[in-house]
Amino acid sequence: MKEKPIVYSIDHAVGTVQVNRPKSLNALNWEAQEQFAAAVEQAHSDHANGTLRALIITGTGNRTFVAGGDIKEHVGHLDVATARRLNRIMGNALHRLTELSCPTVAAINGDAYGGGCEIITACDLRYMVDTARLHFVQVKVGLTTGWGGTARLVRLIGQSRALEILLTGRVLTSEEAHRVGLIHREVPHNQDLLTVVRAELAILLTLPNQAQAALKQLVYASYGLPLEQAYALESTLFEQQWPHADHIEAVAAFVEKRKPRFNHSTQGA
Repeated sequence: MKEKPIVYSIDHAVGTVQVNRPKSLNALNWEAQEQFAAAVEQAHSDHANGTLRALIITGTGNRTFVAGGDIKEHVGHLDVATARRLNRIMGNALHRLTELSCPTVAAINGDAYGGGCEIITACDLRYMVDTARLHFVQVKVGLTTGWGGTARLVRLIGQSRALEILLTGRVLTSEEAHRVGLIHREVPHNQDLLTVVRAELAILLTLPNQAQAALKQLVYASYGLPLEQAYALESTLFEQQWPHADHIEAVAAFVEKRKPRFNHSTQGA
């Protein structure tokens, strides 16, 4: 039986979208792109019904995270219609990934190339094996980013650093990626990456998911808003959280000198 190019699963409220084409360096052919987009939509549904509270994006094996689009499928199709299709499927999928209210984590198990680096920028948190590298190779094949990666990279590390990386197409080690703020944690290669990520998420999931969703909304919205509008949004979200059951529980726990028990009043954010 043919294996699925994208495997989506949920375990203890943590979902995983795994690119499963190791023989092709986890490059995304058309089928994989469609399945990736479908998995993101399913994650939205699962979060809405309360079965999903965090999502991991990763690749199969220890060699490659994602090698971008599958160039073998593009030979003979170097026309605008193909470019639009490639841009539409994954561009929309990654935009939808950024709209997911729960935390999303890129578990970078190996080297990322081109569009694989763009996927990384669409996640909230990024954990990377210390032997992996990031290859922003778009310029070396005569292209720009196509899945929203430039705008997100600029927001993550600043215009000057993003320009230098994209214009040269040079390789970033995990150490440099961590130093410039692109990844949050280097994971030693002798440790199991997903085990480390899940341990971190286990702590994250003990916190109020409603407040996390509001903070995520505030952080992403604030970057493009005038300061006064950002203040107004913060005030609105703060007032919404104030009477929420999780805040009430936190106050009660403080008074009663015990640990709070969150996330019992709602099924999703």
